[in-house]
This record gives sequence, structure tokens and C-alpha cells, in this order.
Amino acid sequence: MTDLLSRPLRRLPRLALAGLALACVGLVSPALGAEGDRPLVERPQLETATGEALKGLQAFQDAKNWDGAVQMLVNLQPTVSPTSFENAFILQVLGKVYMQKSDYLKALQTFETALKLGDTYNYFELKEQQELVYYLAYIYNQESGNLKSIALQQQYVSKATDFAKRWLAHNEKTGQDPQRQDVMLFYVNMLYNRAVLNPAAIDLKLIKECELAIQDFLLNINRPKETFYVLLLAAYQQEGNFARAAEIFELLVKQYPTKKDYWTQLVPIYLNLGFDKDPERGREFNVRAIVTIERAQALGFMRTPKENFTLVGLYFNVGQFGKATELLYSGLKTGSIENLQSNWELLAFSYQQVDKPFQAIEVLKEASKHFPKSGQLDYQAATILYSLDKAQEAYRYLMSAVTKGHLEKAYSVYNFLAYVDYELTKFDEALVAVDKAIASPGSEHEAQLPRLKQAIEDAIKEREMLKTGTRTP
Repeated sequence: MTDLLSRPLRRLPRLALAGLALACVGLVSPALGAEGDRPLVERPQLETATGEALKGLQAFQDAKNWDGAVQMLVNLQPTVSPTSFENAFILQVLGKVYMQKSDYLKALQTFETALKLGDTYNYFELKEQQELVYYLAYIYNQESGNLKSIALQQQYVSKATDFAKRWLAHNEKTGQDPQRQDVMLFYVNMLYNRAVLNPAAIDLKLIKECELAIQDFLLNINRPKETFYVLLLAAYQQEGNFARAAEIFELLVKQYPTKKDYWTQLVPIYLNLGFDKDPERGREFNVRAIVTIERAQALGFMRTPKENFTLVGLYFNVGQFGKATELLYSGLKTGSIENLQSNWELLAFSYQQVDKPFQAIEVLKEASKHFPKSGQLDYQAATILYSLDKAQEAYRYLMSAVTKGHLEKAYSVYNFLAYVDYELTKFDEALVAVDKAIASPGSEHEAQLPRLKQAIEDAIKEREMLKTGTRTP
């Protein structure tokens, strides 16, 4: 989507030069225009000499000698009045020759002068006038992409927009007409491009104008082109209207279910909406994100480990711990979820949440096979075993944890080991453990450590007194 909207439309309309030299009847070119021509009181005519001179253009056209054609037309201009119909006619032809040469800047200047003469003196039939307007809109847009100055780009794109708007205002065909629909699309694209031309200063007023224009056009088109919806979606996103953006995405995935990008962009919209201050609405959007991922996966999309893990996280968010655990376990077993230690730890936590502590321990054991140097996994197993009144087993896992190292908070592990040692009356080991806890970074915030050490030292003193008989049991 962003690629589509990040650059101006650069397609120029098809150009026909057949019969350029036919005098008195205007240019024989694509009928771009209107429902009929406006009536003229008296149709302007070329002078005989001018008409005869223009017949010589055919030879240049046949030979594709566009430089020769330009020179002939330029030499002919001084023989006619600058404000005459003849000059306006010559300018029409000259502009098209410049387009054949891909000299669009000169074509732009030439067409503008021809249109100005036509508007001032009512020289052209409506279809000829519309043709000039049509070319000007597209050339201004194309040339805007070659400019470095944002201010100048803004001027060119603004003119492209104005000419497209004028063409639409004088075209009476319905929105079902392919060309009218093309210009509608061109017009709203120009509005959007103008709005975002300077990313540091998005013009939200133009964004709103673009949005309203698209909505109006959509009411008059039976089968709108996909790009109308893409532009409307972009407008909503620029406004931060994610709820409406989600509606458009839903429409797009329904109409174009095989386009992966629409699925992958809809999910983050729902994730964003899931942070709603209202918990019920937040849960609703999380559920929509779940459904969207599962719909996409049914079509073969969104099956990467990252996306599978996102689905697990969403099930956690909505309190479906059983489903989250099932998906996480299956994903880690099959490799559809990334084999990270943190993911195994989350799986163990998931089993604890559904009151399956022994499965949690088994998961941590299996994780240790994948990450044999991690003492953190043994520490977590020890905490679960201790909660099950299995202090001796917890002690063995704690000893393994401190032996392996790689602990997130070493002082917490040694602190816990000291408590378990104390409970198992392993007072000497407890004293070593509590000293290591106190010496570990971060322990300064653990106020209970000095009290624990004092309790251990008191227990050792009492034990020694009992040994020496200075104190009786």
C-alpha cells in the first residue's frame, strides 16, 4: 500500500497524431471528453495559407522527424496573430509533437498557452478543451516528480489537481465510464500526494478533502477500482482513525482474499485498537485480531514463527490460557514458533496458569536440553518444586542453577538457595549462599538479606553451643 501511495502517478495518456495537418476541422485525436460539444456561434476557421502550410506536417510525421516538425510549426507561428485561432491550433499540434519527443516541459508550456487562448476567445469545442486539460493534469503530475524543491513540487501537484478537477467538472459521463473513473482516481491521488508531500508537515485538511472526495466518488461507481479503497485507507491512517481503517481493510480482505499484504496490515490495526481504555472494547479488538490471523492462516498466509507467536500472545490477552498453551507447545515442538529460551519459559508459565505445575517442570527440563548452559531454567524449576513442598528436589535444581550460571538476577537465586539451605538445616551452605547473594549486583535493594544472614549465623552459633554442651536442647 505504501509503495502505491509514495509516488505520484506517472502514466501519461495515450497520444494520437494521426491527421495532425487536417485543416479547419481541429485535431483528429482521442475523444477524451464530454457528452457532446458546446455550441459555437461560428466555428473558427484556419486561413487557407495556414491550412496549406500545415499539410506539410504529414511528411515529418511519416518520417518521425519530430525535430523537423517542431521547426516547421515554430516557423509558422510568426505568420499568424498571437491571439488568433490559428495560433491556438498550431500550439495544440506543437504540444503533441513535444510529447512525442518526451519534452514534457515544453509541451506543458505550449498546451497552457493554447488552453488560455481557447478559454479567452472560445476557440475550442469542449472535447478539444477537455483534451488539453487532461494532458496538462498528467504532465504537471509527471514533472513534479523531477523537482527537488518541495515548494515547487507542491505547485505542480496543485496544478495537476486543479486541472483534473476541471476535467471532471466538465465531463458528464457516469462513474461507470472507465476514463472518468481513471481521472477520479487521478484527482484523489493528487490530493493525497499534496497532503503528504512534506512528511514533516502532513496537511490534514487536504487529507480530509481527499477522504470526502473518495467517499463521494464511491457512491457513483458500481465496481470501484481497488486503489480508491487503498487511498481511503491511507487517509484514515493519516488521521489516526484506525477503526475506520479496519473497516476498509475488512472490505479489502473480503474482496481480495488472496492478497497477503491486506491480512498482514489488518492485524496491527486491531492490535493497536486493542489498547482501548475500555477493557471490553480492547478485548473485542484482540478477538478480531485472533480471528483475522486464523482466517489468513486458513488461506496459507501469516504462518511465520513471529506471526504464530503473536497469535499465542493474543490468546493470553483474552484470558484463553489453555488455547495459548496448546498453540505454544505445538509450535515449539514443530518449529512453527521460534526455539527461544524465553518461549520455553513462557510455555512453563502457561502450564502454571492452568494449574499444571508438573507439566511446567517437564517443559523446563526439555528446555534445558536445548539450552544446557542456562541456570535460569533450573532456578524456575526449583521455584515450582518448592511450591509443591519438595524442598529437597528444589535444592538440587538450585545447586545446578548456580553451577551453570547465566542467571538473570543472581542475588535472587542465591537468596532462594540460602532460604532452602536454612530450611534443610544446611546452615554452612546457607551462609555461603547468603554471602554470595549480598555480594551480587542488585542485592542492595533486598532488605531481608541481612536479616536472613543473621538468622543463619544465629542457627550456626546455636548448633555449635549444642555441640560443646554450653547449651542443652
